[in-house]
Amino acid sequence: MVNGTLMSVATPRERDIQASSGRGHSVSGCDGITFNGVTRSGWNAIKHAASSYGIRGGDSGSAASQGFSLAWRYDEAARILHIQCVDAPALIPCSEINARLRAELRQVIADAGESADDIMIA
Repeated sequence: MVNGTLMSVATPRERDIQASSGRGHSVSGCDGITFNGVTRSGWNAIKHAASSYGIRGGDSGSAASQGFSLAWRYDEAARILHIQCVDAPALIPCSEINARLRAELRQVIADAGESADDIMIA
């Protein structure tokens, strides 16, 4: 205990991971993903799917759920959605987080009856 606070002690494996990744307990922001061609109905479907994870908001905002923090901005006139994982557990690389976001969002858009082929990722 230090100053009345219980200190956690990292295992040798956790220290190796932290040292090799240059990170402590969380990732500091992954690269953002931009989806072009997202219609209002596609965006509404994404928001509905995100609500099952406790993530709610309007056309722009940020939220945290299950150790992940996301920020997003949807521009209806331009049909552009930009989403970024701004914080996540350190053991999950940004490449995996972004791959999962891409796959999930494409699936939600397709399930909404939108053409996933029209969604370009920049």
